[in-house]
Amino acid sequence: MQDMIDTLLRYGYIVLFFYSLGGGMVGILAAGVLCSQGKLDLYLCISIAFIGNTLGSTLLFILGKYYKKDILPYFKNHKRKLALAMIKVKQYGIFLLFIQKYIYGIKTFIPIAAGIAKYGFLKFLIINTISSFIWALLLGYLAYIFGQSITFIFNNLSNYPYLAPLFLLCLVGVIWLYLHNFSKK
Repeated sequence: MQDMIDTLLRYGYIVLFFYSLGGGMVGILAAGVLCSQGKLDLYLCISIAFIGNTLGSTLLFILGKYYKKDILPYFKNHKRKLALAMIKVKQYGIFLLFIQKYIYGIKTFIPIAAGIAKYGFLKFLIINTISSFIWALLLGYLAYIFGQSITFIFNNLSNYPYLAPLFLLCLVGVIWLYLHNFSKK
């Protein structure tokens, strides 16, 4: 376990960048917790997550805008979701591009759908840059602030080894129920 933590600390910034390319919130949250313990630099983590998230969403937009015919076969099982995302991009525009960073399941579809829906590149780039900055700043600071509390909870869970599997099982169950109900909509 300690080897894994040492590896994460050694390559944490690189892992955070690649994880942020896909819009992963867990990466910036974990980095924020590690920053609260003094293991990583908070401002560097926020900057890396911001750059990674901006670049990842922009690349997805470019894929949708310029390589539509090449990527559509990969979405043959998700045509309804993609069509719905395109309609929502046209309806809600700026608001949807901002809020999609926080919703699991649509953060990949929305930039692609915006590109397919012929959303303006410069407009998307500006909105995406601002929303990525707010995303990284907000999640980074929240994780940093609550890092001490999270560390306290996990330290107490280690005192009662039978609670850890129960806690993880409950957490997986709650996430599964959320995703199951979300995917029905």
